[in-house]
This record gives sequence, structure tokens and C-alpha cells, in this order.
Amino acid sequence: MRVLIAGATGTNGRALTDELSKHDGIIPRALVRDTASAEFGDGVEIVEGDLADLQSLAAAFDGVGKAYIVTSIQPNTIDLFQNFFRAAKSADVTHIVKFSGLGSDVNSPSEVIRQHGETDEALRESGLPFTILRPNSFYQNMLGQVQGIAKNGTFALPLGEARQSLIDVRDIAEITATILTTDGHVSKAYDLTGPESLSFDDVAEILSDVRAAPVKYTPITPDEMEAALKVTGMPDWSAHALAEIQALFATGAYAEVLPDAERLLGRSSRSFRQFAEDHAELWKPAGDASLN
Repeated sequence: MRVLIAGATGTNGRALTDELSKHDGIIPRALVRDTASAEFGDGVEIVEGDLADLQSLAAAFDGVGKAYIVTSIQPNTIDLFQNFFRAAKSADVTHIVKFSGLGSDVNSPSEVIRQHGETDEALRESGLPFTILRPNSFYQNMLGQVQGIAKNGTFALPLGEARQSLIDVRDIAEITATILTTDGHVSKAYDLTGPESLSFDDVAEILSDVRAAPVKYTPITPDEMEAALKVTGMPDWSAHALAEIQALFATGAYAEVLPDAERLLGRSSRSFRQFAEDHAELWKPAGDASLN
């Protein structure tokens, strides 16, 4: 069976592509905008298409039984999902798995979470057999802080003292593969969290332990984060949307540990310490010969 994966070059899409490659009888098909620059492992088909171009998706869906979609944060996200749903329906796909977000709600103060809410509703109304995954934020987002941690032993985020039940992308991929390859998940929505609720002082303490050198978390304001993102060249809309969702996380609304991930995995989901240890080389103090 072929599974079309939209968003295959992103963190979650690539993890799913790798996970599905381990399953006998499953052929992951990665949807990319440019096949010349796309690289995947053995057994992965690569097909060119653009979620912004509905016509380009028809060939991508040829011979596909099931499909999965995740997108990056962008202003036209709702249109991209709608195009994918229309193409999937035209292709008579038997099951579509949508990557959403914890707390998806059309009335959320975060535009990103509102987009998730609107696209979740659109999928429910499409008539397609579906499953919706609503994960919390990911451990892997901390990889964006590697440079500061390795060089200065610091990282800064606009999360105050809030706790979050973060989850590992690898666990999300394993859960998604299970949903795509077993029965009983149609018309279901799952809220996915990790096994613990951590503050970012806790995260700093774990990283300090793993790298055997201090790490300090510095809270900043959402406005400070937005300004810093713009300095890097990030478009204004994206910078504001990312700062806005971080402000929502800072309220503590994403602290609860929920049971779906453990139940679907058949085990406890990975801890942040395990993630940190799996990436131990990245956190090492820069220039410390004793640790290189």
C-alpha cells in the first residue's frame, strides 16, 4: 500500500517517512516541491507536487491508498489543507491522517491553533475517513537552541515558569504509523503528550546534567522573541505567529499529561532526559577538548 506524505521534508514528515519504511508492504511516497533536491532513504518514492496547486496533486495521489498531511506555519495553511483534502477525495483515498495541534480551536488566541481548529473542522466535513492527531510541542524544538547552549550554556524562550508536557517527534511518528497500518482509528482524534510536565528550568537542569556543564534558561517576552526572529529574516507574519503561540504556552494551558500517546504506543512515551541523552553530542560545551 502506498501512503502519500505531505510535508515529508519537515521534522515530523521525515520522521514518519522513516518509520513507515520499516513496515513490510508499505511504500511511503514523499510529496515535495522539488524532486531534484529531495533525499530520502531506500524504499521511499518521491513525487513532485505543491499543496498550493490543486492540479499538481492529482498525479501525486495516483495509486495511493492512504495519506498524511502536516504543514509548516504559514498564512495560507487553511487553503493548503483544503487542496489536499479535495485531491484525496477525488482519488478515493481510504484514510487520511491529519497533523493538528493540542487544543485546536477556532476561537483560540493563537492564529496557529485557530488554523488547526478550522482545518480539523474542514476534514470532518469533507466526508473523508480521517484521524486527527493533536500533539503538544516537541522536544526537537530544543534543537534550535543548540548553538547557544553549546557556546554559552544558555537559551531564552518566552515561556515564563509554565510547564509543558512536551513529546518526542519519534513517538508521534510511531503512533502515526500504527494508525495508518492498523484498524480502529477512523473518525478518532488523539491528544498526544509526553510522560511528564516540565518547566524550562527543569529542561535546563536535565541538559546541565547530560552535558556535565551548566545550562541556564532565561525567560523573555513574546515581543522580544518576535523581534529576534525578524532579525534572522523570518517574515513578519511567521515571527508574530510563533511568538503568539509561545505566549499561549506560557499561560500553563499545555501542562497536562494525557493518556493517548502511552495507550497507542503500548509503552510510556520517551522522556526529555532520554531525548537529551540521545543528542548528547550536540549539547557539549563548544571548544572543550575534554568533551570532544
